[in-house]
Amino acid sequence: MHKTFLKFSLLLSTSLLLNAETVNIVIPAVPKVTAKVPKAVELNVTTAGQHKTNDEILKEVTQERVVHFSNHVAPVHIEKKDDAKKIIQVGDIKNGMVPAYLHAPLLTATKVQSILEGAGFKVIKIFKVDKKGIVNSVIFTNDAIIKMASQKGHGFAANLHVTIDKKDSLISITNPLFYMAAFMQDKYDKKVAEATLASLRDAFKNLTNSKEESKFRMLKEYQFMAGMPKYVDMHVVKKLSSSALLQKARKSKKIVYEQKLSNGATLIGVKLSKRTSRFIKKTGYENAGLLPYPVLIEDGEAKILDPKYYISVMYPMLKMGQFMTIATVPGAINKDIDKVFR
Repeated sequence: MHKTFLKFSLLLSTSLLLNAETVNIVIPAVPKVTAKVPKAVELNVTTAGQHKTNDEILKEVTQERVVHFSNHVAPVHIEKKDDAKKIIQVGDIKNGMVPAYLHAPLLTATKVQSILEGAGFKVIKIFKVDKKGIVNSVIFTNDAIIKMASQKGHGFAANLHVTIDKKDSLISITNPLFYMAAFMQDKYDKKVAEATLASLRDAFKNLTNSKEESKFRMLKEYQFMAGMPKYVDMHVVKKLSSSALLQKARKSKKIVYEQKLSNGATLIGVKLSKRTSRFIKKTGYENAGLLPYPVLIEDGEAKILDPKYYISVMYPMLKMGQFMTIATVPGAINKDIDKVFR
């Protein structure tokens, strides 16, 4: 800046000299400014009678600004960690999949009953599924299962089945984890399910998982395919007083068993017609323990699980081609149950 003003001054002086006049230009000097630095203020914070110096405050602030990482781990990671430590046994959930049934070498109905009763279960009924006795269904329960299932709309979970399959030389036991997850839905009781499974493992020897399995987390929303019924899509067969409905059912002489629940509901097993029950030849004998067909009498309604849901959930590996071969069966089941309450 100074050079510019001097150059300007010289040019102006030269110009003025040429005009024979003299002009003096005074360029003001740049003022000097001395910056004042404020003194540090000593902060003395009094907390509960204690004085804190600047160094102490700075230390606390520094500590507060340190990023502390939580020990919390996402649930999915915890589950994987737990699964890694847990010894997977027959019937357990593995990699998110749960077997529908537990298989064991063939036993007689009398032996199965003895084993179940020795393990603390109550055998409700031994049912001959087919006329020749190739398949028998042993229906059983205990107090914990009944208590769990005595919630509105969940009485279908009040018992389990052992299928005695002479054709395939095996017994097939309903896996409590699978069955209770499907029929208890959001009311699923993990403790009851796992305790029941443990009792069955201790009672029956040489158990293996069935090839039929399902994603455990999908069971509460299970449906054979999009557009097909779910658990909640039940059919109300008849509305009357619960006592009147039970009386009608008894008169039909189609009741295989009656099971009282602690909430006043009654679960009954209905024998289907010979023609209707033939579908097990196509879907497989080893899971034929789904019969007799369960009917829940509760709050003045007789209701059943939609046959399309019930058959498919009890045969989780059923293919569309197989399902099409029994396309008329769901309708036939509805008719058979309807006749019981006419």
